[in-house]
Amino acid sequence: MDEKLKGIERSADEIVQSFVEATEDLPETKETYYNQGAYNIVRPDGEPTPKKELDEFKKRFTQNMPKSDEDGNLKVEVAKWVER
Repeated sequence: MDEKLKGIERSADEIVQSFVEATEDLPETKETYYNQGAYNIVRPDGEPTPKKELDEFKKRFTQNMPKSDEDGNLKVEVAKWVER
């Protein structure tokens, strides 16, 4: 068993050495890293959307949706892989 592990180790060393030799002639590249100082950027809230516009959107949305319940809510099917 010890001989087998030593053989694996020699093979690994040969692979690493061949990789080092193969990459010696590659040109050196400079990398650029960007740091964004502000995280979790959100847009500021504006004025509320007028009720007329919201009603028109809801009307168009409900016309396009495939199924709805008696309250006008969108009905969707749970994925088979989620069900138990």
